[in-house]
Order: sequence, then C-alpha cells, then structure tokens
Amino acid sequence: MDLSVLYRDAQSLNARIYPYEIGFAGAATIEVAGRYGIFVDFDCLGSLQEFKAALAHELGHCATGCTHRVSSPYDLVSRHEYKADRWAIQRYLPFETLRDAVSAGYTEPWQLAEYFQLPEAAVRRALTYYLRVKGLRFAPGAQTEEDQ
Repeated sequence: MDLSVLYRDAQSLNARIYPYEIGFAGAATIEVAGRYGIFVDFDCLGSLQEFKAALAHELGHCATGCTHRVSSPYDLVSRHEYKADRWAIQRYLPFETLRDAVSAGYTEPWQLAEYFQLPEAAVRRALTYYLRVKGLRFAPGAQTEEDQ
C-alpha cells in the first residue's frame, strides 16, 4: 500500500492528519461540519505498516461518514468500525490484488503482509472479509479449511 495514495485520499476526503497523543489508540477521527480530523498517536503505532493500516481505517470513517460520539452504544460503534474496515479493505486491498499476489506465490498471511507492507492483522482482516463474509475464493472450486 502506497502512502502517497493514502495522503491523496485524505486530501480528497477533506481530512487533515494531526499528530496527537491519544494514549489509548493509534488513531482516531473527529468530524465537524463535514470536515475530518484524523489524529495519530505515533507512540501507539510501532511501524510504518501500522501507521498505514490505521490511516486507511480512519479514512474509511471519513469516506463512509461513520463517526460517532464517544458515548455511543457499543452496537453502533461496532457497526461504524466494521464499515470503516470494509471500506479500507475494498479501497486499499481489493480482492483482485490479493488474488494476483496469491497467484504469484504469496500464500501465507505473513507473506502477503510483507508483500503489501501492512501488518499481518490487517491482511488477516481482509482475508476474513473476502473469504468468510463475501464467500470469494482464490481459485474456482477452491475450498477453505472451514469447507473441508
């Protein structure tokens, strides 16, 4: 995932990125009157890969408009987090791109993480989304471990 793409998307979504000591999360987004502030706590993010994954997720909040009050009920927060993740996955790690990497021999989540320069957890979320939620397969008729 190219960092310049993330920055271009932030600009097109009218989002500004600020370093800020949050303490409890690597990043958080605030929306005020249709403008977004993405606050990034670099002390909570251990690598460039984690920063890119966090920024992609926060841009998902901006793109979907799924922001909420801190005091919102857990089910609303959960839905908004899922929508932000889903948008980020579809935008920055589309299924076709994953399929091409698998076809090139990158078959383990850690290999895909290195290939895409993302944390393994982010790649696993994308794989879960495409394989379990969307029911997609890398090869026609392929089975997952769950199918066997």
